[in-house]
Amino acid sequence: MKKTILYMVVAVTVLWGGCRHGKKTQVSPQPPATEIITPLPPEQPPAALIGGYTKDQIYFKVQIGAFVVPVAENDAFFTNVTGEEIRIDISPQGMYRYTVGRYNSYEQADLIKAELKRRGYTDAFVVAYGYDDKRIEMPMPELLKLYNSIK
Repeated sequence: MKKTILYMVVAVTVLWGGCRHGKKTQVSPQPPATEIITPLPPEQPPAALIGGYTKDQIYFKVQIGAFVVPVAENDAFFTNVTGEEIRIDISPQGMYRYTVGRYNSYEQADLIKAELKRRGYTDAFVVAYGYDDKRIEMPMPELLKLYNSIK
C-alpha cells in the first residue's frame, strides 16, 4: 500500500507541476521556415576534343611536299605557288614539310588543295593544326568525322 501511495504522489506532482499551478502557457505561432534555393547553373558538357584541341582551336593548311633535305626558297618547286605563304615544319622523323595557307575550315583548304593540284602539286593534301601551330597527327577522315560532329 505504501508503494501505491508513493506512486500517486509522484504522478500528481508531475502532472500538477507540468501545469504550473493552473496557469496556461501561450505558444506563439511561428512562421513556416523558408529555405532559399539557389538554382545551380546548367551543367556545361565538357568541350569535345580533337587531338587535344577544341573545334575552334583548329585550323587547316595544305601540304605540298615533304623532303629529307630542305628546298631552297628560289627552287623551281615553288614557282607555281603564288599568293600564298609557304611555311616549313620539321616532322618528328626529321622531314621538311612544306605547307601553304591557314584556313578556318577544311572546305577552304580543300579548295586551295584542288587549285594547287591543278598547278602541278599532285601530292598536295589537307592537314590540321592546333592553335599552337602543332600538327594534329590523326587520319583526316577520322578528324573530319569528329570535327563535323561537334556543333
